[in-house]
Amino acid sequence: MSRILSLPVALLVLVFSVAVHAEQPAAGTEPEADDTIEAELLKTDMRKFVEMPEQARQVLREDMLDQFAVLNEIIEYLALNKYAAAADVAENGMGQSLRRRNQDREFGPARYMPESMRKMGWDLHEAASNFALVAKRKSPQASYGALQKITEACIACHYSYRTR
Repeated sequence: MSRILSLPVALLVLVFSVAVHAEQPAAGTEPEADDTIEAELLKTDMRKFVEMPEQARQVLREDMLDQFAVLNEIIEYLALNKYAAAADVAENGMGQSLRRRNQDREFGPARYMPESMRKMGWDLHEAASNFALVAKRKSPQASYGALQKITEACIACHYSYRTR
């Protein structure tokens, strides 16, 4: 039982470390090198830089922060054995229905992403919808397995791409 309860804590640590790792200074365009620590980090950052207008980058950041909060809420509900609530939050907060949320916005970020980055985002939405289906069966092992697919999608994108 303690192993199941420790999984949410481990996931939070992992996702937080990815979020911190993904933060880079500057905005909009490829930052120029200078003598700062941040510039030195950028020299070794092997992630692909994806240039997009500041408004699109801000929309993407807001969406990711919202999804991070959703992930936290899912973990909380799982810890409380509230599988239906976890399923509902996953579907409505990051499921497939959100794939087209910014489609009609002038600065929808997907239009500036390389196809492989966009696919990683779609994988996240698909994993969240799949989690919702699995969680409704109230199986801790299956639910955590499906949750791992959500975090896997987050990690894949954050380790591959950056927008600043």
